[in-house]
Amino acid sequence: MNDRSKAFAVLRILSREIVPTAADSIRRNVGSIVMVASLVCPALGPAADDVLIRDGFALGETQVVTEMREELSPPAIEFNTEGALHAAWFERRQGTSSLVVSRIEKGPASASVRANPLDMPPGALHQAPGLAIGRQGRVYATWTTPKGDHGSFAGDLMLARSTDGGTTFESPIVVNDDAQLIGHSFETIAAGPGDNVYVGWLDDRHKNKSGAGVLFARSSDAGKTIEANVTVDGMACPCCRPASAIGPDGDIWLSWRKTFEGNIRDIVLARAQNGTLAFPPPVLVHEDGWVFSACPHRGPSLGFDKSGRLYVAWYTEGTDETPRLMFATSDDEGKTFSAPILLHTAENSLPDQLRMAVHPNGMVVAVWEEITGVRKRVVTRISTDRGKTFGKVQAVSGQAKAQNPTAAIHENGTVAIGWNEHEWPHNRVVVRWGRFGR
Repeated sequence: MNDRSKAFAVLRILSREIVPTAADSIRRNVGSIVMVASLVCPALGPAADDVLIRDGFALGETQVVTEMREELSPPAIEFNTEGALHAAWFERRQGTSSLVVSRIEKGPASASVRANPLDMPPGALHQAPGLAIGRQGRVYATWTTPKGDHGSFAGDLMLARSTDGGTTFESPIVVNDDAQLIGHSFETIAAGPGDNVYVGWLDDRHKNKSGAGVLFARSSDAGKTIEANVTVDGMACPCCRPASAIGPDGDIWLSWRKTFEGNIRDIVLARAQNGTLAFPPPVLVHEDGWVFSACPHRGPSLGFDKSGRLYVAWYTEGTDETPRLMFATSDDEGKTFSAPILLHTAENSLPDQLRMAVHPNGMVVAVWEEITGVRKRVVTRISTDRGKTFGKVQAVSGQAKAQNPTAAIHENGTVAIGWNEHEWPHNRVVVRWGRFGR
């Protein structure tokens, strides 16, 4: 192990983040306070107090979405076609877990809505819910509810939809088509063309030395029913959440961390073409050679621009045990990829939990956790040239402990960056607004 690797190993120990768990990620407290604050989208041009971090992009105001003394999961955020932001998260109040969805637009945020039935609670709060926005005010949310007496290690993957913009949610359907007492979780969801809704997840019915398979299912009637499950890969990292994206031609793409021989855990992707669910063998994005025999809990991020450029971002430690955040693009439908760009370049901090959002014109917002022995914060780097170059690293969060970032971009250039914040005795879901354009 070289000196740089030793330094990163010390940071891992100090930050206690080698493999995050629910106990590491969420602070338990007694009592609860909920505050859904009013949110105002930023103006078209940067305001005087905005932070201009690259030509054409500025960070604006920070807003608390919800705050409480009990447990909160990481958030999921998505814009609808009109530009309103939807946020979803899990929370636990007095022993009861719920999936909560809130619609956020100009003016006050709407009241938060519980999307799950009381008898189908989410089983764990260590990851965000699945969230997708479809046509005609449809909102889709997913979670895993426990099944049997196996706790969070056995459950059914549920899909609930709203047809009124997230005001109410209908009774959910079960996504997995088996009845086994096994895990069906770590899902990704995307709303495609027409009435198609796609869900991919990690599934233990293909239990093997890698721990999980990647399964996939489609609803072609806007979430009313689900079609038969399809196995995409039988050798996947068992806890690295897959990513999905819809290409400009309407094809659905999946990316995941595959388990290769020798416990190599590298990122691959595959596409189902022409409205079918037939996925060919996956393509390796980059040969990192990361050998890891446990659960890294670090999946990829995926996106497209309107010209068909494919964007992939991921975490790896390569062959030298050095944490890296990588970014690459493809202009030939995933046949070849650009040389990866290293997003995190500092040697005095540890990067983690990379997420990315891509605008149709090719602007990219990459966000991640930056960790030292005494601090954890959310940072971003912006590309305004279709991923060719990125601006400097810019802090997004403030002084409180911040983690689990995510990002979303609307076609009009509005950006939202969400994360968890912990400042005793409060746990929060926070959003910071940004804007492309002048």
